[in-house]
Order: sequence, then structure tokens, then C-alpha cells
Amino acid sequence: MLAVLRGARSLLCLLLVGVLWVALTPLLRLVIVPGSWLLPEKRLSLVSFYMKLISRLTLGLMHLGGARFRREGALPTGSRVTIVANHQGLLDIMQITIMAQPFAPAFVTRTRYQRFVPHVSACIRLLHCPMVNPKRDRVGAVKAIRRAAQELPHGLIIFPEGHRSRDGEVRPFRNVGVEAILRARRVPVYIVVNDGLWKARRFVDTLFRLHLVDAWSGAYGPFEVPEDKAEIPAFVESLREEIIRRLEEHRAADREAAA
Repeated sequence: MLAVLRGARSLLCLLLVGVLWVALTPLLRLVIVPGSWLLPEKRLSLVSFYMKLISRLTLGLMHLGGARFRREGALPTGSRVTIVANHQGLLDIMQITIMAQPFAPAFVTRTRYQRFVPHVSACIRLLHCPMVNPKRDRVGAVKAIRRAAQELPHGLIIFPEGHRSRDGEVRPFRNVGVEAILRARRVPVYIVVNDGLWKARRFVDTLFRLHLVDAWSGAYGPFEVPEDKAEIPAFVESLREEIIRRLEEHRAADREAAA
């Protein structure tokens, strides 16, 4: 019976999330998008305001469904920074968006999200996110990432694993994209360590199981990119090792607190 009640609570809260996204559509379509066209100098502030609003309200409703969300640290996106994060689920971006101040960072994303995804597609375009399809055009993907690294004036996130983790462990990095950023953009690097979000890896995972989500994200840095570009591959590997170390420390602290 308890499982049934938890499932019903989870489903109800996700229905409320759907209502929220519908209710916020006029704000996006009638204020944020045209405002960004008419006042291009305010584009980043407008889309950041909207992304932070929808992220906080969405996670708040999911909390009512039994999910838990914790965040530690901050990401200074008032100037150019690179953010390297492990990838666990659909909600990684929302956690990072809330931790970023003052602007929501752009993120490397797949071209399939460019159109027809409510709210997400519009925000991707407004943030000028680099959109890639490495399976079809590997060279074009690297060029898009490098161009964004050179042009974007604020934060840029990349998830070097390439895909969401199925079990919460850090997958091997696909270094081409992150190395392209670091070679084109020698700015402070921050890492974000995500945990617990792999249980909401797909939307279907959240339908009846929000109570299983105990999400935590921590921001650390800055780390300095080596001046010698030959050292960048080793630097990327050190960032992965740092993410793994911080993840293990977090889990150990949670086990100790629960004991």
C-alpha cells in the first residue's frame, strides 16, 4: 500500500509540473523571447531569470513528490568560465542553473533538442548553446564547441561522459569536446559533481518513483588550465579523477551521517 501511495504522490506532482510548464509558456513566448529580440543586450539576463525560475519551481514541486535536492557551492558565471560535470540525469542542468550566479550557463547539447521540446528548445537557442551531432558529423561537432568556447561571454558546461550514467558511477570521458574548449578558452575551470540524479535518468523513471531521488550537486574550483597545451589531456584526466574523489567523499559522508 505504501508503494502505491508513493507512486500516486509522484505521479500527481509530475502532473503539477506539467501544469506549471503550461502556465509559464506565455511568460516565455510573450516576454522572454520577444524581449531577447528587442533588447539583445538583455538576452542573457532574461533567459537566466526564466531558467532559474522554472528550475526552482520544478524542483520544488518534485520535492512535494518525495524527491530531495541538495546543492553546495556556487558557479561564478558573470565572466567566462568552463564547467565540467559528470552526467547522471535530466535534472543535472536545473541543479547547475540554480548554482550559477548571475547567469545560467550554456551547455553542449544534441541537435535533436534544438526543436520541438517545450521550453527546453527555446532556452537552448536563447543561451546560444553549441548543438552537436557527433555520430553524423564529428568534425562539425568539434567546430561548434570550439566556436562557442571562443564567443560565449559567460559559463559553458560540458558533460565529457557523453551519456547519462546508468548506475551513478563516472563513465570514461570522451575528451575531444572538453579538450577543444580548453584549447580555445583558457579561463577558470570549475567542476560540478552530481549524485543521486541517475535514478531520474529518464522522464519515465520519475513517473512513480520520485521518492527514490536524493539528488546532490557540489561545485568546486577554480582549476587553472595549463599554459602548455600538450598538458591538457592530463589536465582533463585530473578533472575526472577529482570528480570521482569528490563523489566518493560525498557518499562516505552520507553513509556516516546515516549510521
